[in-house]
Parts: sequence; structure tokens; C-alpha cells
Amino acid sequence: MKEALVADAIAGFQAAAMDALPWAEAVERLATATGSRSGELIGLGADCLVPFNIMTGADPLAGPEFLAAGGGDPAVNSRVRVGSRSAELEIKDETDFTTAADMRLNPEYGDWVTGHDMAHVCLTTLVKEDDHLVGLAIMRGARAEPIDREAKRAFAAIAPHARRAVRTSLALEREQLAGVITGLAAVRATAFICSAEGRLRGMTPSAEAMIAEARFLTVKKGRLTAAAMSCTADLQQMLADAASGGAGAMRPLALRSRCGEDVRLAEASIIPSSHPLSSGSSALLIIHKPPADEARFAAAAQLCFGLSLAEAEIAAQLALGHTAIAIAGERQVSVGTVRSQVRSIFAKMGVRSQVEIAARLAGFG
Repeated sequence: MKEALVADAIAGFQAAAMDALPWAEAVERLATATGSRSGELIGLGADCLVPFNIMTGADPLAGPEFLAAGGGDPAVNSRVRVGSRSAELEIKDETDFTTAADMRLNPEYGDWVTGHDMAHVCLTTLVKEDDHLVGLAIMRGARAEPIDREAKRAFAAIAPHARRAVRTSLALEREQLAGVITGLAAVRATAFICSAEGRLRGMTPSAEAMIAEARFLTVKKGRLTAAAMSCTADLQQMLADAASGGAGAMRPLALRSRCGEDVRLAEASIIPSSHPLSSGSSALLIIHKPPADEARFAAAAQLCFGLSLAEAEIAAQLALGHTAIAIAGERQVSVGTVRSQVRSIFAKMGVRSQVEIAARLAGFG
């Protein structure tokens, strides 16, 4: 084991943790210290997601083609399967995998292994958490010698320092998200930060209270879920769109209570992440009380209760204390027309009085 190269690799990971060196450079030093053609630092999430894959000494297309071939799927790739089941810092090599069988059963993955010459792999899991893990690997081609004992010793010596660097980096990212939550809590916002898959990354105290109440939102296996089955798919799509910056997140969601008797207004936006080891951009979901102005009340009434535009405008005016006579005068229609619309509003909102309309629209929060 070349001690100077191992020390250089360790220093590289320590520097990368503090953004003083690119992670790719630290991974390349790992490959050099172990006499390997390639090094890899990979993140693996739920549902076969690969949020990052830093691979050195390989064709730039190796990473994207790895995803396309299903390389992140444990059912396809035994290297991923065995690594994900192993303890942190447990070293595994080709004798632990079923790569030949994987290639036969999954031709596209087999083409990736042979096409990019990933014949010999030694890996370890650095960080293993409920919804994701981070792995470290070195690779050699078919013409090279399998990864020998000396290379494994160097790999094992570097891995704990790589793990410490990764944990530091992940902690810094969490600290950034915690800062967002602190700011939202200061203004008493009911806010959640989630991954694209709906996994909770943080929430404000009032959001915790909403979860505890379980009328509108619940948490199942770490994922934020609508309490009402009718809203589940829409909420999931909203979070996915928001985390990816998609246009679908721009439209608010009428989030109904478990029994459908009440409703809240949900809005989502993206929290982008430029962190190299990030598990991906996050979705910021806010359940908020609309300001007490006519336009916002009307928008909420139309979205949440299925009112026509005219009915929504009248409902907003009623919520702000206007009488049917005043509304008729302002809209230049007969009082009878307004009263007919009010009856329709009552039916659609499930209320029996102007006070109840005001209570319904003021109850968003």
C-alpha cells in the first residue's frame, strides 16, 4: 500500500467535504491510491433513484447509460443489491456478486458492463439511512488483474474518511433546509419540505400540529400523504412537479379533510439544490391562510368549492360582510339575481348562512 497516495486520497475527501476540492477529484485520488482505472461515489434512493453518481476514469456516458440500463435497481444489479444489504464500511468484491447472472438476465445492463468494461468492482456502503444510501467503489477492466488484497487494504483505509466527509456534506445540506424551516416558522407558516417522492425533510411547528391532527395530512412510511383518498394522487403530483420545477406545481390544490367536510389551500414551489451530493431539489409545500382580500377569497372559493367565477366573487364579498343589496348595486344586477346565486353558493359550500361562508373562507390555514 502506497501510504503517500492513501494520505492524498484521504486529504482529498476531507477537502471535498468543505467544498475546497471537487468531489470528482477526491474520487479520482481514491482510484489512483488503489491502482484502479475508475472510482465512484454514488447515491441511491428509494424507488431505484440515483440522485448523484460521480464516476471517474470512465466515458461521460457511463453514468446516464447506467441509469437507462437499470443499474440502480437492486433486482437488476447485484452490486447494488449486496451493497445495500451490507453494513457500513463492509468491503465487498466480485466474489460477493452475481454479475455474470445479472448480465444474462438483463441484457441491457450486460451491455453496459461490457461496453464500459466494468469487470472488477470493489465497493462499500458509506452511509445507510432509511430512504437512501451512499456507496463508494473502485473499478477495473477485464484485462486488468482483479482487485487484490493490497488495493482492498488501501480502499478500506480511505473509506472511513470518505464516510466522514459525506456525512459532513449531508449535514450541511440539512442545515440549509433547517434554516428555511426556521424562517418559515418565524412567520408562523404551516410548511413542509419534501422530496419529489413526498419524503419529509422538514416541517414547521404548525405543520407538525397539522400532522398530529391528521385531518388533512398524514405521514406514512416517511412520506407526506393526503388524508382524503381523493386528494392523494394530486398531492403526490404537485410535490413531484414542484421538486422538478414543473409547471404543474403552479396551480394551488384544494386539500380536503379526511371526511371531505372541510378544505385547505395548498401551494408548492421548488427549493433548488446545487449541492453535489444532494438527494435532489426539494418541494416546499405551504398550507396557508389567504389574506383577507376579495380576490384571494374568490380564488379560494372557486378552487375549493367548485363555484363559478361570479359565485366565487359574490362568496368573497359575503365573507367580507357585504349584503346582498350592496353586492347587487356594485355588480349592477337585481337583488333577486344575487339571492339566486347565493342559494347556489350555499348548496355548493354546504352552508346555510353568510356567517358560515365567512367561517369557511377564513378557516384556511
